[in-house]
Amino acid sequence: MPEDGRPGPGPFPGGGTAPRTPRRPPPAAGEPDESARAAGESAREAEHAARLLRYLRDLARARRRPARDVTGHDHVHWLCELPGDVYVETDAGPGDVLFSVPVIPLTPPVVLDEFDGWLALRNWYRILRELAGQEAVLGTGLLTWRPAVHDHLLNTPVRIVVDDRTERIDVVLAGHTTLRDRELLSGHPGYRPADWVSDAVQAGQGFGLTGSVGDVLRKWCSVALSGRAEYREDWTPDAGADTGAASAVARVRLAPALVVRPPGRTAVADYHSRLLELLPRGVPDGIARLASPTQRPHVMHVPERAPETVPDLLTGLLARGHRVVVAMSGAAAAAALRAALPPRLAELTVTDPTTAGRVADAVLTRTVPDPEVLAAAEKAASLQVAGLRDRLRDGVDDDPGEGRPDDRLRSEAPDLAWMPLRPDMPPGPPISRSEAAELVVLLAEETPERKARTAQRDVDPGALPSAAYVRTLIEAESAAAERAERSKTDLSRRLRDTDVTLLARLDGNANVVGAALRDLGLDGHPGGWNPADLAVGAFGDALAGRRPLIWSRVVEMTARAQWAERALGDLYGHRIDLPPDADLRALAAAAHDLRAHLAAGGALKRGPLRSAAQRQAEPLLAAVRVDGAAPATPELLDLVHTDLMVRITCRELQYVWEAAGISFPADLPPAERVTRFVRAHARLARVRDAMPAVDETKALLERAGVAVPLAHPLQWHGYVAALRNALEGLGVNRAAADLDALRDSIGPVEKGDPPELRAALTAVGARDAAAYGRALGALAEARHERALQIRCEELLARVRSVHPDLANLMIATDGDEEWHARTRRWDEAWAWARTAARRLAEETVPAEERLRAELREAEERLRTVRADLTAAYAWTAVRRNLPANPGTPSEVVPAWILPLWRVPEALPPVPGSFDVAIVDGEHEAGAEALFLLWLARPSP
Repeated sequence: MPEDGRPGPGPFPGGGTAPRTPRRPPPAAGEPDESARAAGESAREAEHAARLLRYLRDLARARRRPARDVTGHDHVHWLCELPGDVYVETDAGPGDVLFSVPVIPLTPPVVLDEFDGWLALRNWYRILRELAGQEAVLGTGLLTWRPAVHDHLLNTPVRIVVDDRTERIDVVLAGHTTLRDRELLSGHPGYRPADWVSDAVQAGQGFGLTGSVGDVLRKWCSVALSGRAEYREDWTPDAGADTGAASAVARVRLAPALVVRPPGRTAVADYHSRLLELLPRGVPDGIARLASPTQRPHVMHVPERAPETVPDLLTGLLARGHRVVVAMSGAAAAAALRAALPPRLAELTVTDPTTAGRVADAVLTRTVPDPEVLAAAEKAASLQVAGLRDRLRDGVDDDPGEGRPDDRLRSEAPDLAWMPLRPDMPPGPPISRSEAAELVVLLAEETPERKARTAQRDVDPGALPSAAYVRTLIEAESAAAERAERSKTDLSRRLRDTDVTLLARLDGNANVVGAALRDLGLDGHPGGWNPADLAVGAFGDALAGRRPLIWSRVVEMTARAQWAERALGDLYGHRIDLPPDADLRALAAAAHDLRAHLAAGGALKRGPLRSAAQRQAEPLLAAVRVDGAAPATPELLDLVHTDLMVRITCRELQYVWEAAGISFPADLPPAERVTRFVRAHARLARVRDAMPAVDETKALLERAGVAVPLAHPLQWHGYVAALRNALEGLGVNRAAADLDALRDSIGPVEKGDPPELRAALTAVGARDAAAYGRALGALAEARHERALQIRCEELLARVRSVHPDLANLMIATDGDEEWHARTRRWDEAWAWARTAARRLAEETVPAEERLRAELREAEERLRTVRADLTAAYAWTAVRRNLPANPGTPSEVVPAWILPLWRVPEALPPVPGSFDVAIVDGEHEAGAEALFLLWLARPSP
């Protein structure tokens, strides 16, 4: 890096820089010649440089932070946790908005159901606000694999932008997507680098959240791992995200997240490796001087850095035509440095490599101001400033001159002279012409009643119950009272006199019984029920307490019926033929014993060698057939035994149901009989389910001292009708309570409330729906009057804050017809009054004070012209020093302001491509940052 600020000689054509050839005396006899000595020095120089670069590379590798666990970063925010109100644009491309979060009000919503959504939006808004300015990426493809690999495979840089006007926060996709498999899995035994997948990512696939992300991750799982890998499109991270544990089987989830990664040194270490590969082409002068034990490196340290040090240094270097690279601590610091430069000069800098192309195009195509014109303007501005300073130093006469009276100014514009004069009037009036016309009308229509509205509480009639709703409540109360009176009975009166809690429990029990009867098809009056229905008989017997033991036996057989239904499933598809009038139990016992004999290893034999089980089963083997074959195997015997037990179960079910007075056909196939029995038991179970509610009802009525016979369905029906009437009586009370609660929610009326609110409360108490509707209309009109008065006072306050005399004039002459003509020339009158006031004020301002104000304005113009001149010099130098055929933005843009770890990815390692390299900021960079000397030109 040159120390005197001049540009260096430029890059050497073959790479590296031109070698230095110091003058030496001719070699003495026996000494090696000059070429041999130079070759030896070059070899030693290359060896020293190689050792230095290897040391710096190893240092960067040793100091780089591990990046294999995404949960170790300070900021990881999963997009699956975004509120439902935030829409994620999965098809967003480079430069597009991925999602946005609007500014969220600090006040929580009134509706409780909306609180969670509001809180989530506030949390995300705060998170994104904190991340604005930091280097964040969109991570996709969360890889979880042992040992300790839990991070995203794909990273897409994002910019978090806060809109200055609306404060909306946009997450914008910026830069190219990178595949990080080598960084995460380097050295892993099951990893095989897939170069063609990496090439596809570099070509644009796998960007952001587009559909190609899933394709890239699936291809990577199939070719980059030797073992099995699982890929899912889940947005939620797997268990490894919470526990930190990794899986023996590689799992890849889409799991998108915003991640702020700590500045890594991997790229810096790799950059040193590239520099080592380029050393055979020549050692750049900056590296050579640093590695040489005899030469002095061109490095300058600034011990005390002021805020303007780096901006001033960069401005001066660009104005002299130098190319500069500045390594900063981060993206925010780089943006701050660029913002500190003059605007035209900042257009020559790059802080984000993704914008380098646009900056390069602007450098090549934008019109360059003429430095000579700006230099002449700078000279004239300097002379003006110098002249004003000389006049201040020599002193001036404080002669105000002849004053001009106020009436002379008014005589110059009599149509505008109504506007009062006031010192320091702003350029424009506090209210517009239309607002002035509005204020004139409001002042003319102002009444004492309207003025009093601002002291009254603002009551929004829309927040009160509507007139239709109040009318509905009043009519519901009246209808409930009429209905309860019409169906009142002696039992309903006795029930209505009981406790409300008792009625609630009785109502619950009645609903349970009613639901069961409806499920059984027994709703309505019992006189219309079918007496042959088993549910009718069971319900009647249960109410009367008849035949409890018989019905208990029927209930106990429910499990047998259900077993038979399941057993029929095992017999499906088989035909079992039995002899007529067979002894079912004997055959079942023989089938069971023979099956046990065969299962124990026995076999069917002939003659006297037959086993006892076989001899007992001879009738079964001779007469029973399964699908046309004798049951000679354990499997067939199982089918026979099951069929026999089903038939026995049907016979037993027939017995218990007939004991209960219910008969079923006995000549049907077993399957149909079982189906009928199962259906009957289901209906009986529904009746039994309702009986606890009936028993509890009887107990409650007995404890309450209400004698109600409930031994027959007709008695139960009459009780339920009386209970409904009692509850309707309570409904009347509830309707009245609703109206009272509605009245209480509106009132009570306080001192600051409008009188129309009291009228609304009175109408509710009197059950007068029409009067309530009229009161709401009057409240709306009162609110409108209050809004007009507030608007009047707000406009008047704005005028008074700037021009009290004008406000007083408008109040004193309100209703004057002349104001309509005056407001049409409102802006013109204000401009005249401001000019006239300034002219009057100038007569009282001392000459020295006026001169100092002129000096301040002249100095400001001089600074602006000098900044434009500096930018013109820089633009001219850049255009003059451009290569004949520039190929990349790095050859065109003269100033690169980048975070240190982004320099390797943005700038190729071309020796001498920059005149000056500046390292600024606290970015924990050590000696490994000295690779910037490779890019700096040697001093001439």
